[in-house]
Amino acid sequence: MRHGLLRAALLLAALAAPGRAAAAWPVYLALGDSSAFGETDRTKNPSNGDRGYVAPFADFLANRYSGARPTVINTAIDRETSQSYFTGSPRSSDDGLFHNTNYAAPYATQQATMRTLAAKALAGGGHVDVVTVQFGANDLFVVAEAPGFLSKSPAQQQAEVGAAVAKLQQNYVGILGEVRTLFPDAEVYVMGYHNPYGSSPEHPFYPLGAPAVQGVNAVAAGVAPLFGAKYVDVYSVIAGKEHELTLIDEGYNVHLNDAGYAAAAARLTAAAAPEPGTLALCVIGVAGAAGFRRLRRAA
Repeated sequence: MRHGLLRAALLLAALAAPGRAAAAWPVYLALGDSSAFGETDRTKNPSNGDRGYVAPFADFLANRYSGARPTVINTAIDRETSQSYFTGSPRSSDDGLFHNTNYAAPYATQQATMRTLAAKALAGGGHVDVVTVQFGANDLFVVAEAPGFLSKSPAQQQAEVGAAVAKLQQNYVGILGEVRTLFPDAEVYVMGYHNPYGSSPEHPFYPLGAPAVQGVNAVAAGVAPLFGAKYVDVYSVIAGKEHELTLIDEGYNVHLNDAGYAAAAARLTAAAAPEPGTLALCVIGVAGAAGFRRLRRAA
């Protein structure tokens, strides 16, 4: 894997060199599954993924670039797992490939597509400034939706979910490691998940929903800082408001609705905003520099 990452980094660096000599234009790269793609009830497909929490976050980032909105590259795929990101399987379904207009036959993996689209952007003078990453929900669904899972004992179910979470941790290290290698100075945000079954005690996944999702979120929160990334809590924003902020009442659709994505985007923008201490130092620094210039003029 180390040699593969090195080759990818060298490729992107070589392609980026001519374009970076000129004024670079910002790129926002989004990786992940249907939540990162902004999926709702599938009536808005096909799409390039500039929606969900990605669109309002790109709008927020425009403030950094004098009103120029960054180019959004969203390679997220419905039903993507942390493993299929690398290999193309196992996914519960491949129809997500046809929903994302960033993909075309012969339908490469998300990892390969990310590398290709990022390389093209860099070659054209782009610079990947921000990356959001969200994986793990479908790692759980692959286990929970497998034949016979619900007939197993609670201990067996917990063991299988635990194994999936452990594998997710390994894959997250690989994903974030590559992101940091390819885009060493980018801001990286790792998105957590909501528990869609939190207000549906009648659903068979209800008993496992909270601990399983919290296990995935714990992995994301634990791995993120190892690669200089920030974890974004979505769980607490949605908890107790599933009927308002998700589509769970529409045939147990687990996705957020538009209001839910707006709430997730608000958490993401809050994570990206300057911390009060940092902002205060910036203000003090600017004020101090202005005062110094006045003293020089007076002298």
